[in-house]
Amino acid sequence: MKKTDCLIIIPAYNEEQNISRVLQDIRKLDTDLDIVVINDGSRDKTVERVKKAGCSKVITLPYNLGYGGALQTGFKYAVNMGYQFVIQFDADGQHDPEDILTILDHLKTGIPDIVIGSRFLGRGSFDPGVMKKFAITVFRLLIKISTGVMITDPTSGLQGLTNRVFTRYATRGDYPEDYPDADTLISMIAAGYRVVEFPANIRIRHSGNSMHTGIRTIYYFVKMLVSILVVLFRNKM
Repeated sequence: MKKTDCLIIIPAYNEEQNISRVLQDIRKLDTDLDIVVINDGSRDKTVERVKKAGCSKVITLPYNLGYGGALQTGFKYAVNMGYQFVIQFDADGQHDPEDILTILDHLKTGIPDIVIGSRFLGRGSFDPGVMKKFAITVFRLLIKISTGVMITDPTSGLQGLTNRVFTRYATRGDYPEDYPDADTLISMIAAGYRVVEFPANIRIRHSGNSMHTGIRTIYYFVKMLVSILVVLFRNKM
């Protein structure tokens, strides 16, 4: 039985070094918050650490499906359980649990459909690196040109969604399995969904590596660029 109208979805892939602290910090914020961890085919002790931290809701995927695939699994769970809101929260420890309350405040006004925690507007120092910063700048520009909306952090993993948004994500056959970022935002804004940003506090990652490092950043940029162009082409049809 769910405790609240909001579910926190935490996709986790080989995050044994970070996941316990993330769950503990959220529990310190509010012990009644519902959390589901999507174990995306981890090969380490992620599941063991999650259960030891007292989180009973764990969905384990049979293999590494990808960040987007793990999120969509969480969305499907939220739909089946009848939640009103969901909050995407990364397992690497970089998100500040206090921002969860800010997201909920925005969602409960009934105005935005999507609430994004922007790392570029926040209190913490966020340096994505030269290549990723270039990619984000390009994505910002494409979103602005195509929709008229300025999104400062289209790649943020800290987001709050209303039921009508995550229900759409849960049932979309074309929801990206790997990187649901700028392309998804363009599609949703074009469909009339309202997006707002707020300053998010980013913390230092204590261990593990970002999924956007080295050659993977170039791959991510090219793939996302192609995906955005496909979305723009579809919207013109």
